[in-house]
Parts: sequence; structure tokens; C-alpha cells
Amino acid sequence: MTNARTSLRRLLLIAGILLSGAAQAEEGKSQYTSLQNCETLDHLKLPGRVIEKGDGAGIFRCKGIDDYSVYVIDQDPRSFLVLGKGGKLFSLEKPLLSDFKLGEFPNVSGAQKAEWRLDADGKAAGLIVRVSYMRTDKPGASASALFVFDLRGDPALIGSAPTNEEARGLIDGALGAGVAAEEKLSRECNKIYAELCKGFKPGPEMLGGCYDKRPSIADKVPPKCTADFQTNIENYHEAMGGGK
Repeated sequence: MTNARTSLRRLLLIAGILLSGAAQAEEGKSQYTSLQNCETLDHLKLPGRVIEKGDGAGIFRCKGIDDYSVYVIDQDPRSFLVLGKGGKLFSLEKPLLSDFKLGEFPNVSGAQKAEWRLDADGKAAGLIVRVSYMRTDKPGASASALFVFDLRGDPALIGSAPTNEEARGLIDGALGAGVAAEEKLSRECNKIYAELCKGFKPGPEMLGGCYDKRPSIADKVPPKCTADFQTNIENYHEAMGGGK
């Protein structure tokens, strides 16, 4: 059985967020991993295709964070990334090559590192990588931009930016929007719980104790709060010694 004291601390944290609506996300942190001197592979099997080293492509596997692997597919003069996690591969070829609009011959093989933007729990929430390309307005001139991907689900392009500060702002803004939405839902659900549990003393044990006395409140919890409600009830019972 999970240590009751640890579970109670978790319950107190969750309840505090629900009752105060004042959860604060610690954003603005990055972790870096190298995209150079990585392991060379002979092939990489992507959904619908296999990339072979002998087809003129260099295939390199680099270490990421949070069990991510980063594959650099070098098809000189162009290159792109593939992210791997949990046995799945996510090709970024479309946003980095097929849909690239800034110039010609986009490539990431010259990038020294990947920047991983972290969420409040210290987990990878975003990826920033530098993409170099040839300018179309000045033949022979090169330029670069930072591409930003949201990792809270399947990797998805957020946008591009010319500077590190702006690139970080893109992912931090997306994270902030998510946190704000969670806080808003927590406040809304908390009001509903307080109404359903009139007569019970406000605090971290209110909802669990209320449910044990009035199990019918579960039928009155709206769908938007169902997952949150169930998590809190499970944590309450676990903290109280697995009573239910």
C-alpha cells in the first residue's frame, strides 16, 4: 500500500489547489541535449516508410530527456528530426521540410543542441530547435529560425521565432494558457463541491468525507468535473488507509 503520509501530502496539495484556485506554475526553465556526435544507425522504420542509410541519408540517434530520443535524418542539403518516445516515432518532416516556407533547403543537422522547455513538474513540455536555410531573396545567403513544438501530446508545431527569447515565449505562452484553463476549471469544480457538501467543514478532507456520507453527490457532479472528482476521492481514500 502506498505510504499514507505521502498520499495525504498529495491530497493536501490537490485540495489546496481546488479550494484556493491559486495554483502557480513554475515555468521558464530549460534543459539542453546535444544534437552532435550522436549514434549512427543503418535504418529507421517510420510509419509507412523505412529510411535506409544507403539511400543517401545519414541517420543519427541522440539522447533527449524524459525518455525521448531525437533522430536526425540528414538528406543533404536538407534534414529533419524524428522524435521517439514510448515505442512510438513522431516524424517532424512535414513542418520542418514539406511545409517549410521561410526559404530553401531547410536543415537541422548543423544545430548544436535541442532546447527542452519544462513544465511545472520538470517534464518536457516543449522543444526548440534551430533550423538553417537558404534565403530566396538573396541568392547564396543563409539564415536560420527557431522552431517550437508542443510536446503535451503528439508533437505539434506552435510556430517559429528569430530569437531564443521569442521562441521560449511561444511555448511558455501555450503552457500558461493550459495552466490558466486548469485553474479556471478547478475553481468552477470547487464551487460545485462546496455547494454539494454544505454542512461539511471546508478543508482537504471535505470532499472525501462528504462523498462517504452522501455518495449520491457523484450523480450531481457535471461531466467536466468527473475526472477531477474521481481522482480526489481515490486520493482521499488512499490517504485515509484505503478505506474504500
